[in-house]
Amino acid sequence: MATAAGTSSADTETECSVCHELLKNPKLLPCAHVLCRHCLLSWLASNPEALCPLCRGAIADPNEKNKTKGWEEVVDALPDDVAMAALVNSTRVLCQDHVCVVCQSTAVSICLTCNDMMCTSCRQAHAMFSMSRQHKIEKLSSMTAEELAASQPDHCSVHTSKPCELFCPTHGAAICHLCASAKHRACPDLMELAEAADKSREELSQMMTSLLTEEQQLEEAVAALERHLEATEKVVQEAVAEIDRTCDQLENSVKECRRRLMKMTLDAKAKVKDTVLAVKVTLLDHRGRLTSHRRVADRTTRSSTNKRMCDVTRALRDRVKDILITCGQRRADLKSVSMVTLTIDAAAVARIEKELSELGQVKISPASVGPVQNLGWRFHTNHGENIVLSNDGLTAERVGGYTNGIVVADQPLMPNVLYEIRIDKRDPQYIYRYLPCGVVLTDPDLLRLPDTAHNGWDSEAVVISDAVYNRGHTVRSC
Repeated sequence: MATAAGTSSADTETECSVCHELLKNPKLLPCAHVLCRHCLLSWLASNPEALCPLCRGAIADPNEKNKTKGWEEVVDALPDDVAMAALVNSTRVLCQDHVCVVCQSTAVSICLTCNDMMCTSCRQAHAMFSMSRQHKIEKLSSMTAEELAASQPDHCSVHTSKPCELFCPTHGAAICHLCASAKHRACPDLMELAEAADKSREELSQMMTSLLTEEQQLEEAVAALERHLEATEKVVQEAVAEIDRTCDQLENSVKECRRRLMKMTLDAKAKVKDTVLAVKVTLLDHRGRLTSHRRVADRTTRSSTNKRMCDVTRALRDRVKDILITCGQRRADLKSVSMVTLTIDAAAVARIEKELSELGQVKISPASVGPVQNLGWRFHTNHGENIVLSNDGLTAERVGGYTNGIVVADQPLMPNVLYEIRIDKRDPQYIYRYLPCGVVLTDPDLLRLPDTAHNGWDSEAVVISDAVYNRGHTVRSC
């Protein structure tokens, strides 16, 4: 597409995102994107889910097609972007060849009333004619599509040759005097078009201010979320490092425990082995003596005379008796030989496993505007007399009676956020049919806690139980 030197960045806005040509009959989608009417119809025909091709926002309810004759009525119900149509027309004019409409020479100026391009000589003649003497003429080199669109005269949609000078708020239409006297005679609030334009300009300015403010707030919120992510990443990195250090420490402790138990077992084994070997050597020595004396007795029995048999028997009698007594004593020594026994305390192992399972807790808190201070919500130190905090303020336990059992969060609650109260355990003797809970506006450090959550608050409070309280007074029974 040809472009003029004087066009601005608006030439990209005037292109349809589907056909990439200048918009024709531009339609304003609910998401504020603009498409050609025929491109929008083609898109809806091939994409029945009816989502914007740019942002995937809803264009229309697909069921609306079934209620009508087709997508044409749905598309025609969308508002026309008349401002974009004027901008497209101005862009189209500026993109034409710069040729004088009178003498066909190179044009250097354009009449904002006639939209005609003229050379220098024809411009002078145009300014001299009585009918065009009041026309505003600008140089093409400095003219932009926005300026050309804003300078176009407003003509009545019915009497196209008549200028629009009035505005009818009842029908929301700019009209000429003929329309005012003919079709809008009964409309009570006709006003000058310039006055209506000033009001519209002021309203648009307020819209832009509101949108800009909200856009800045959303950008700040996104930036805050990015800070939250960065802070969370930092906290997670520190947590991972701490986990590694803790696990390394535990692993070293387990290794040291393994080494110590192995050493104790091997030392006991060595001691038992030395004892057993010593007893074994003694027993083997005595067994050898027994074997030798048995062989002597056997040989004497088989090969000796009566006299020699009696002599040998007398010689062996006391010796064998002593050997048998000694062997009996050595066999009795076997009862004192120890065995290696290792006992692992199963209860101690179970206790360690339980402590390891409860070693770390990961808390996820609702995001708040500003840098993240921590990831865990805790109970405030300002609490009832019957409350005991533990686990670094993460756990609150009531140890007394019904009264003086109030706990307070250490961080303010965020608006439009749903919170849940988790109760891990309830003592049977303190089970009631309701659990009072609510919100106060006073800083926890300055909060004066009453005996119960039902009354005595010195600031605005809403407490929910079997009745709802506001400033300590019953509002509605549940």
